[in-house]
Amino acid sequence: MNTEAPYVPPIQYAAKYAALISYRGTRFCGWQKQKGSAAEGAPSIQETIEGALQKITQEPTTIVGSGRTDAGVHAAGQVAHFFLQKERSPDILIKALNSVLKTDIRIRAIEPVSMEFHAQRNALKKQYSYYFQQGPCALPHLEPWSWWIQKKLDLDAMNQGLAHLLGEHDFKAFQGSGAKPGSTVRQILEAQVSWEPITFPGGISEVDARCGLVRVKVVGTGFLKQMVRGIAGTLLQVGESRRSFDCFKEILETRDRSLVGPTAPGRALWLERVWYTGLTFRVD
Repeated sequence: MNTEAPYVPPIQYAAKYAALISYRGTRFCGWQKQKGSAAEGAPSIQETIEGALQKITQEPTTIVGSGRTDAGVHAAGQVAHFFLQKERSPDILIKALNSVLKTDIRIRAIEPVSMEFHAQRNALKKQYSYYFQQGPCALPHLEPWSWWIQKKLDLDAMNQGLAHLLGEHDFKAFQGSGAKPGSTVRQILEAQVSWEPITFPGGISEVDARCGLVRVKVVGTGFLKQMVRGIAGTLLQVGESRRSFDCFKEILETRDRSLVGPTAPGRALWLERVWYTGLTFRVD
C-alpha cells in the first residue's frame, strides 16, 4: 500500500468518483494514453473514456486507472477514478457513458468516493489471469482472448513452478523493457494453474474433453510491466516439459532476464479484480 501524501487536484472539484470498467483490449494500444507519434496509432482506453466523459459532462476530465494494462490486454474489473466540477448521479453517468462508448468498453459501476481516494495508490491487491486454450484446434470464439497451445500442458509442473513465486521477491527479471525506475520487489499472495472446461454459447450440450482453458491466476500487491506475461511465457515452457519447474527459483535468485521465457501475447491476459478498503461496487 502506498504511503505517499494524497493527491490534491489543482482546482476545486465538487465530486470524485470510482468506476468499475470492463474492456476488450484488442483494438487499443493499452490503458495509458500516448504522447507524440505514438498517439497516431491505436487509441488508448484512458483517452477513449475521457473523451466520452467530456462529451457527456462538457468538462475536460482525466481518468486515472489502477494499473496500465498493455496493448491487447483485457479487463473484467479495472478500477479508475475521476473528478467532476458538478455532482452527477452515478446511474445516469453509467447509462450515458455506455450509450456513447463502443461495445468493447463498458462501465459496470460508478460510486462516489472521498477526495483522498486514488485508484492506483490505494489498491490493496490485484488479480490477473492468463488463459491458454487447449485442444486439437483453436476455437474461433476464444481466439481473441486466449492463446491456443495444442500440446497438452503439465499442470502439476506448472503449479510447482508458481509455488516459487509466492511471497515477497525481487521480480526484476520478469520486468519488461521501458519500465520506469523504481523498486522491483513485489509480493505474490496467490498463484495457481487450473483446468476449466470450455462451454459453448447457444445451448450446445456436447463437451469435447480435449478442449479446455488452462487458467494461470496470480494475485499480488502489485505487478511490474509485463510481469505476468513473462511468468506465463516461462510457465508455458515448463508445461511443455521444455524446462524444469525449478527454473523459477533460479530466475528469482539470479534476477537474470535472459532466463525468462518469451513474453506471452497480451490478448490472453485479463485484469480481473482490484481490492480496496471501503469500496464495494454495486453491480446490478
